[in-house]
Amino acid sequence: MPPEELLLLVFLHGFKGGADTFGEFPARVQHILSQAQPRVEVQAVVYPPYDTRGELVTAVDNHVAWLTTLIAERKSTFKGTGPTRVVLLGHSMGGLVIADTVLSTLSSDALPILGVIAYDSPFLGLHPAVFKNTFDKAIGLASQGQAALAALGVGYGLFKSATGSGGATTPPSAPMSSTSASTSRSAGKEETEVATSANKPAAKSSWLSFTTVASIAAAAGAVGAAGAAYYNRETIQQHVNWATSHLSFVGELWKTTELEKRTQELVQASEKGVGFHCFYTLLPPSANATERTFCLLPHTPAIRACFTPNTNSHASDEIKAHIEMFTEKSDGMYELGSRTCSLLGDWLDAAREGRMGQAKAAQLGKEKEKEGERLV
Repeated sequence: MPPEELLLLVFLHGFKGGADTFGEFPARVQHILSQAQPRVEVQAVVYPPYDTRGELVTAVDNHVAWLTTLIAERKSTFKGTGPTRVVLLGHSMGGLVIADTVLSTLSSDALPILGVIAYDSPFLGLHPAVFKNTFDKAIGLASQGQAALAALGVGYGLFKSATGSGGATTPPSAPMSSTSASTSRSAGKEETEVATSANKPAAKSSWLSFTTVASIAAAAGAVGAAGAAYYNRETIQQHVNWATSHLSFVGELWKTTELEKRTQELVQASEKGVGFHCFYTLLPPSANATERTFCLLPHTPAIRACFTPNTNSHASDEIKAHIEMFTEKSDGMYELGSRTCSLLGDWLDAAREGRMGQAKAAQLGKEKEKEGERLV
């Protein structure tokens, strides 16, 4: 019996990520979910690589336009008679992009979004220890003229640049079509399409401000230029320009008010039937360190309930855990896939039964009552 429903799983990479960010994870989730939900045609689509510079709103607008086209195309070719549902899955800064995509289109019938799943997305900012540890490494790289980039190593591309594997600066670009690396259960095998192309460090943070980051980048670049006679000056300037051009995009992590507002609205959107959950990397305690996370975590119980740890005991630091969470280098990768599929299955069942949002609304109500009692 052919599938009655269509589920689109749309994956979006984070800062300086790419089509390879998720590896085989999308195909694996699609396969497991297809086996568990035979009445659903599951299609996993990876959003084309996008330029992570400039204002976040630009990336959001491009994503909304691309997503609208994708959904229309897939619905037109789907043979089933049931509903079409969409789940957005984002890694790192990609989680902020898909969050704003949902919040800006809540009333749109063209985007039937069932939920949002984020992976190690800094909704409230980066954990201070991440920046400190990375800056310490940057000092050691100053003789190579790479300190500015290493000091700004808050994401996949920055980390690669700090270790000498970053690419050259490219002009801003938006995805040009809805094609991407995707897989479709109805095809019976994985099909590949060519992509053409897409929280609480405050502005007054006690540990590092956005202005300070820019100052460190400039100063570190100067140190590298002065201390490395063998290093090409134009290359150094290129790296500094590259870092500066991306500060606006990364700068979202220092907008405390906006970060908190986005997170609260995203959780509240679940009352309207849009699910939300974030899986964050957790490095367990060791002989030399306490447990560590890449992201700052919420303290409010109702919001914290939407965040689940994904343990990686193999990674040497938070950034490695962050960029390797979809690879076999992470011992939590298979559990991450299993939990993702379980969550998606729960959302599908709840949507069919008209329960999507009801349980969450009740939970939020209870949490508000508890908070009120504590204030009395």
